[in-house]
Amino acid sequence: MKERFDLRTLAILLAAVGLGLLWAGYNLNATEGVRSDATVRALVWTVFGTPFALLVGWLIARRWEWRLAVFCCFCLYFFTVFVAQRIETVILSEAEARASGHQLYFVLVLVFHGLIGIGLTLWRALAPGEQPGTAEPLHGKMT
Repeated sequence: MKERFDLRTLAILLAAVGLGLLWAGYNLNATEGVRSDATVRALVWTVFGTPFALLVGWLIARRWEWRLAVFCCFCLYFFTVFVAQRIETVILSEAEARASGHQLYFVLVLVFHGLIGIGLTLWRALAPGEQPGTAEPLHGKMT
């Protein structure tokens, strides 16, 4: 059985991941390494921007997959935080991480969001994209 490659889904989701990474990177860069109450909003967007943009793109591309989209994007957001933090603690001491404003952590978040976002994009672009109820009829066959 030949797999169909859904270019529309690929384009929309890649654009969403790209825009999310640009927005997250812009917000991280806007903090200029400062970590204070004034930069909290930008740092939240750094962590939340790409999964949110991917979710919006996924809903535009395949709204009937909304449950899968919400689940995958939530997992991308939620688990990346723990993985990036763990890697930061392995590489840097607590004092070094604090002195750098946890810059490695935020960069790792962007890298993971980019790589996993592209992986999710390819997964959905290779998956059958038929909306429920639009498949060919069975011509009277019950299966």
